[in-house]
Amino acid sequence: MMKSNNNIPLTNLECGKTAIINQIITGIHGQALTTRFQSLGLVSGKKVKVIRKSWLGGTLHVKVGSTTAIALRSQEADLVLVNNPEKGKE
Repeated sequence: MMKSNNNIPLTNLECGKTAIINQIITGIHGQALTTRFQSLGLVSGKKVKVIRKSWLGGTLHVKVGSTTAIALRSQEADLVLVNNPEKGKE
């Protein structure tokens, strides 16, 4: 998976941290995945916060925007690239 130094997969965002979605990687999943993510509110520019992660990398409980909470499989969350909130602190 290609990513810039400023982007990290949503799965790498620590619990309690907030970030902005920069890119959705659709790859082989194509338009169906993009449409599903859009219906969940996962679009570029949207604020997301990881509320909790399951053991062994199963699912993530994520807050999208200010009102929506969803669960994502880690395989799907890997396709959501967010800004690295730690990058600006170096």
